[in-house]
Amino acid sequence: MSKGASELVTLRGKWQKERTRLYDRDTGLPTVAALMDELTGQLRDRGALSILAFCPGSEGRVEEVWGWKAYDDLLRDFVRRLKAFQTDGIVPAGTLCLPHVSSDEVLLVLASGTGSLHSLRALEQKALELDQLIRGYLAERADLSGRFRSYLGASRVHYDPRRRPERVVYRGMQEARDQVTRQTVRAEIRGGAMLQEAINRRDITAVFQPIFDLSTGEMIGLEALSRGPKGSELEAGETLFSLAERTELLGPLERVCREVSLSAAGSGGGGRKLFLNLSPAAASDPDFLGPQFREKIAAVGLEPESIVLEITERSYVVYESLFREVLSRFREQKFGIAVDDVGTGYSSLSSLAEIQPDYLKFDHVFVRDIDRRPVKQDLLEALLTFARKMNTRVIAEGIETREELEALRALGVPYGQGFLLAPPVAIEEIPRYAHLSVLTGG
Repeated sequence: MSKGASELVTLRGKWQKERTRLYDRDTGLPTVAALMDELTGQLRDRGALSILAFCPGSEGRVEEVWGWKAYDDLLRDFVRRLKAFQTDGIVPAGTLCLPHVSSDEVLLVLASGTGSLHSLRALEQKALELDQLIRGYLAERADLSGRFRSYLGASRVHYDPRRRPERVVYRGMQEARDQVTRQTVRAEIRGGAMLQEAINRRDITAVFQPIFDLSTGEMIGLEALSRGPKGSELEAGETLFSLAERTELLGPLERVCREVSLSAAGSGGGGRKLFLNLSPAAASDPDFLGPQFREKIAAVGLEPESIVLEITERSYVVYESLFREVLSRFREQKFGIAVDDVGTGYSSLSSLAEIQPDYLKFDHVFVRDIDRRPVKQDLLEALLTFARKMNTRVIAEGIETREELEALRALGVPYGQGFLLAPPVAIEEIPRYAHLSVLTGG
């Protein structure tokens, strides 16, 4: 290679490296640094800039539970929707960018005089309208409900020849983001008070999602889920438990949820297995570990053999010493054990072999589009073989399409749950789903 060609390759490599610092590959948006010359030019020419900060938030801890790739998918979709809103004229035309590469905040910079947004008051009013619009969009998405929301802040900066324009732009962006911080802090305080009141009033609703035998259509179990006060910001289960964890109310909340679920299941469970989620907080709760829990089970007419305690493999890895002792104790008392969220990237065969669960539950992220993903099918076949050797039964979660169902049945997955089969419902509605009609087209 000639010296000139070698230098060209070196320069191209440096340019590509610099580009990765200035442009976010996942969303396709530039960073503020890449646009600074353009933005300061607009500030000088127009005299002012308006800035909107869209700050998506993972209320249900998407990244922690399903991994960063799932969270990135949500962010990409969020950016696509913002661009579509711009095309439709709902979001003002302006420059979309990120504070830095891989940020989960999106900035919209508007030149002075854009539409009617000629004052900070008008801009803040527009921000309120957009905030409601985006919340509505997120509420429509079943996969985002309770897991993802957006906060929105606004600021307006003016050109001042005495001040460095770059710093003016950065300070304006920080002011818009600070507005979001104040919103989230206020929301956290308000939400904590609402949650404590709901716990005190026991204003928690139990719902149950059926689990079916995919060959016979028989309902073999119910997963107990909890909802917050109806019509409130805490109604969605993901939001409810995420807030409880952040406000250190998870223990008291889970005690109420267990009692409400057990009471409902005892009155209408029909002798099926009842799957109860077991969190690290519950595994440290004397009320759960002591005789009180068994007494409550007996009081509603249930037996330990009818209860399956469900943990996530991720939680087991993080709190291994705690769960090893707790699971051993419950297994001696004839409780069943299930491992949830298998296939989300946290599972290790060594951990599963150590737990030796009665059930493995494959997460909806793994199940999604399995009919069109041969790699997922091959992996599931291998895990089914592993499960059979451990005498463990497999449950596929999040089945949403007929194609997914047929692919899972063809692979020999014995059990499944998901919205295609039956949604989470009140215990009184369970008899409607006593048999899996989708298998017969009913």
